[in-house]
Amino acid sequence: MWAKFKQKIRRAKKTLFIAPAIAALVIGVRMTGLLQSLELSALDQFFLLRPAAEPDDRIVILGVDEQDLRYVGKWPIPDGVLAELLKKVRQQQPKAIGLDIYRDIPVQPGHEKLVQVFQTTPNLIGISKIVGEQVDQIPAPPALSDRNQFAANDFPYDVDGKVRRAFLYLSDKNDENVFSLGFQLALMYLKDLGIHPKMIDEQKFKIQLGQALFTPFRRNDGGYVWAADEGYQILLNYRGPQGFFQTVSLRDVLNDKISPTLMRDRIVIIGSTAISVKDVLLTPYSTRLFDSLPHPMPGVEVHANVTSHFISAALDGRSLLQTWPEAIEWIWIFFWSLIGATVTCQWRSDGNLNKILIGQTSIIIPITSLALILLCYIAFLRNWWIPLVSPLLTLIGSTTFKIGYTLWENLLLSHKQLEEYARTLEIKVEERTQELKDKNYALEQTLQKLQAAQKQIIAQEKLAYLGSLTAGIAHEIRNPLNFINNFAQISGELTEELVEEIKAVFEETENDSVDPDEVENIYDMLTDLKDSVADIESHGKRIETIIQSMMMHTPTQKGHREMTNINLLLSESIELAYNSYLAKGNRCAITLATDYDEAIREIEVIPQDMARAFVNIIKNACDAVSDRQKALGEKFQPMISVKTRNQDEAITISIQDNGIGIPPEIVDKIFNPFFTTKPPGEGTGLGLSLTYDTIVGEHQGDIKVKNDSEASTEFIIVIPKKSSSNL
Repeated sequence: MWAKFKQKIRRAKKTLFIAPAIAALVIGVRMTGLLQSLELSALDQFFLLRPAAEPDDRIVILGVDEQDLRYVGKWPIPDGVLAELLKKVRQQQPKAIGLDIYRDIPVQPGHEKLVQVFQTTPNLIGISKIVGEQVDQIPAPPALSDRNQFAANDFPYDVDGKVRRAFLYLSDKNDENVFSLGFQLALMYLKDLGIHPKMIDEQKFKIQLGQALFTPFRRNDGGYVWAADEGYQILLNYRGPQGFFQTVSLRDVLNDKISPTLMRDRIVIIGSTAISVKDVLLTPYSTRLFDSLPHPMPGVEVHANVTSHFISAALDGRSLLQTWPEAIEWIWIFFWSLIGATVTCQWRSDGNLNKILIGQTSIIIPITSLALILLCYIAFLRNWWIPLVSPLLTLIGSTTFKIGYTLWENLLLSHKQLEEYARTLEIKVEERTQELKDKNYALEQTLQKLQAAQKQIIAQEKLAYLGSLTAGIAHEIRNPLNFINNFAQISGELTEELVEEIKAVFEETENDSVDPDEVENIYDMLTDLKDSVADIESHGKRIETIIQSMMMHTPTQKGHREMTNINLLLSESIELAYNSYLAKGNRCAITLATDYDEAIREIEVIPQDMARAFVNIIKNACDAVSDRQKALGEKFQPMISVKTRNQDEAITISIQDNGIGIPPEIVDKIFNPFFTTKPPGEGTGLGLSLTYDTIVGEHQGDIKVKNDSEASTEFIIVIPKKSSSNL
């Protein structure tokens, strides 16, 4: 848990480093102006995607198109035609007339008529060009300039030549404020409604106009960086693309083909819409996403948008296009940098390494980018221009940098781990080798236990089968055997009585009447009969002995477990076996060497069965050393050594003799029932079988034989200290 907490702290530190660093870098790049064009292009796309506003029927455009030029016959329009046109418009009683045609010099014929119209039309506003060098400036018509009926025709152009801002007013060469054409026409329209501009904050130049509150544009507003902010500028909130305002042609007006009330109480803006005149401007609607050709908007229509912008804001409460303070924009950029460094990057911890989840990250990156774009577009629909390109760059940049930085960290960590691994390889190899040894040892122990268990199961199954077989045989043989033994004994006794009777008869009978040869022959026959009966009785008793040995395999012959001193039991078994050996008439002097481990405590065994097992092994050892002495003579010294050793979980007993050994080909058979190498009549082949069943089957121990067919034989017995619960 502590490791995970440390890992989270490390990730947080990484994020707190990456997010501000990327945000600061992008803000720095943004302040150089390199991102301004991208931000302005994003703004243009928002204009194109945004639904157009309702048409503004308070403005009518009188456009001079190509057909009008052919109708008039020349450009500029002669003063006489222009005077006639203005009279027609004046007759419709509009609230304001904007003449978006320069007329600083006469264009004959009809100049006098035009001057007279200028002087007699108080709601007519001419234009002048104020911005630029003096040689580029164009004065207003003198007749209108003298009456202060002119406005500036200038726009603040962006670096790409587009018009996204408009002037309220700007200063001329005499430092006098001159209203823009759109603002002047809007003021004239609003004047009759009792609405006048008010400066409510002289320090911040906030102007109240009806429901609208105007604040001047600053050079870093929105996506702009170090933009020219001379004069009183605002961001222009276009109503829609080209052709959005009602437009009539010059020839229709001159020929009275329009309604006589079309322009009444409206603003009429007169200007060129002919492409050949080139009085066009680039706007946000000029560049389309899948169209490389620009689509400029006639200047008169841009003035109509500016005029509508002021009027709609003042009367309808249509929101102005607003921006955040620069500090808030920086926080906005940092926020998306933080999103890129945290939410966008998806990782999976693998030890000390962080592995990128490519699938999840590749899905989240476009989702968060789309969310940012959607938020900015929704804000634009509510007339807020929020920077898009800068936060998008920080989002992608912080994501990419964090991925790269994390991969670089992983690479360094991998190199460090490789170096550490190289330094500790030998130790790790040794540890791994030891681990394999331990596993091999454990496997060997398990194998030994399995083999021991297998031996125990086999011994128990063999013991059960042999017991069942023995019980059956004993039942079938014992009854007839008893008759045989009994009748053999009776027959022997009867034979002896018969011999006595015959002797008495022969003694009473005269010797001359009996043939001595016949008497001798009768005695021989009786003797043979007596010997045969004796043999029958002897073999019957031997069969009885064999049956008694076999009955030891039956469960009814087993004793009960008791806490027993193995050293004492073994000592008594040695003495019993050796005395039994001597009782058979053997005169071979055997050296008995014992080495008992005094640390051995009492363990739970079946003492009579365990003693019988010890006696069987020691008897075989006595026979083996006796047979070797017979073969080698008196120079051979017979020896049997017995050792006990205390182990952790078992007791080990070694019984070794230096007798004739066991031939290798029969070593695996010595524990089989009825297998013996002794001559017929001298062994039943059940001693070692009983020994194996007692040690392995009853006590879950083990018995092994180490044999040298020419030197010695050693029986190694392992008896567990704790008895199994299933016994």
